[in-house]
Amino acid sequence: MVQTKIGESQIYQILRSAIFNAELPPGTQLVEASLAEAFGVSRTPIRSVLSRLKYESLVQFVPNRGAFVYCPTPAEAEQIFYVRQVLEPEAAFLAAKKATAADLQAMEFHLAEEARLYKEGKPQLALQAIQSFHMAVIEASKNSYLIQYLRDILSLTHIILTFYDVSDENNSHSHHEHHELYEAIRRQDAAHAKQLAHQHIPFILSDIDFTKKLNHALTIDQIINRYTSQ
Repeated sequence: MVQTKIGESQIYQILRSAIFNAELPPGTQLVEASLAEAFGVSRTPIRSVLSRLKYESLVQFVPNRGAFVYCPTPAEAEQIFYVRQVLEPEAAFLAAKKATAADLQAMEFHLAEEARLYKEGKPQLALQAIQSFHMAVIEASKNSYLIQYLRDILSLTHIILTFYDVSDENNSHSHHEHHELYEAIRRQDAAHAKQLAHQHIPFILSDIDFTKKLNHALTIDQIINRYTSQ
């Protein structure tokens, strides 16, 4: 059990981070009573957190069984990437027209983080930097509906990239594509930004090995200790 009082927001952040880092792998059952005991809270905040994670498609509720960590099947992954390929190029197109200096600065930061984390041999953290870069591009579109839909799609694709094995051989090429996209947006070349984004999504999908699942499983107590001691 956690020794210090912990709030619902922190519980949400801990469980969400653990899912994104494959420390709670797909199929892990999230039992309300066990989580409540581990976090030292009632079931009410746990139930609220699980509902929030379900809304983000990170948790799946199975009738008469409970809540489980969710990961899309290969067939579902193809559908998710298809939607992303339809929508994200439009966001890149708009970003090239509407990105502010602050938007560009955010993209630059996440690109630098991606390069640094891969160089330091931290691929899981690099994936988070990549997701943040793509989200910065999407937010630069200034289209609230695209941002809303693509935020959910990006979370799902991040889960797929976290749980399934991804080739490390193309890291430098992937970073190069991200940098090219940034440059097109910076130059306000909307047509080229759209084209680059459209070409990039199939490249991501082709890198995934759906026959291999990653598993960095920790116990809930280990997870709590890890994230509350940071």
